[in-house]
Amino acid sequence: MTKLVALGVAAFAVAMVTLDALAQRGGAVRGGMRGAVVGDLVGGDSGAKVGAVVGATRGAINKETQVRNQYQTTAEYKNAQRSNFNEAPPEILGTTATGTAKKPSEEAVIRKDGKPIVGVTFPSDWNQTTGDHFISAVSGDGQAYSVLSSFEGVADKQAGIKKVKKGIEYYLKDVKYDEPTETKGGAVVISGTGKGKKANVDVVFAAGLFDAGKGQFVGAAFVVDSKMDEHYKETIRGICQTIRRAKDFAK
Repeated sequence: MTKLVALGVAAFAVAMVTLDALAQRGGAVRGGMRGAVVGDLVGGDSGAKVGAVVGATRGAINKETQVRNQYQTTAEYKNAQRSNFNEAPPEILGTTATGTAKKPSEEAVIRKDGKPIVGVTFPSDWNQTTGDHFISAVSGDGQAYSVLSSFEGVADKQAGIKKVKKGIEYYLKDVKYDEPTETKGGAVVISGTGKGKKANVDVVFAAGLFDAGKGQFVGAAFVVDSKMDEHYKETIRGICQTIRRAKDFAK
């Protein structure tokens, strides 16, 4: 075996050990928002790659919105303890959202040296905040949150995974991880359940790490109140489908 092949095998083994160490017994993701992220984050089964939600996903989002609005009129919803991510955004990737939130009107883009490295389009009724290295948004009801952040100074996937896990455990307690997954587009997704340390509300989360181009790693994270998990899965699937990497901007 050549030294190059040996090094490659060793690197792969380290990656698998790291991923296995993140998982606890309990099986793979079985649906909801977490399943949507695993299936559609950067190069999933039906990624649109046009910077907008199209086709069947748009119809599913519209239907989901109607069902969610109906659910929010019920006594079960009104009596449930809820997060308000508009007031206290999760710092799940170690990124503190600063600046004034506003309704998104177009694709938001993170750039490096003047060139786009990643873009995302959030629903028009979400509240979006942007910075030099991050884009975050919160649903109008405050119970769904998303953030994309460029990981400056992260040289490889293992360092990025470590940073993602550190952010998750900084924001959440009682964390239980699903089996980690690698998507068709090469993103590693770490998902699971936990409880917000500040609001003390049960949530589900999914955080992905991917190479946006030329070794520039980007983290993408989603957090939703557990009781709203099934009511936001199509919306978050749509957000994932709008994510574009550097190579997609050239098309």
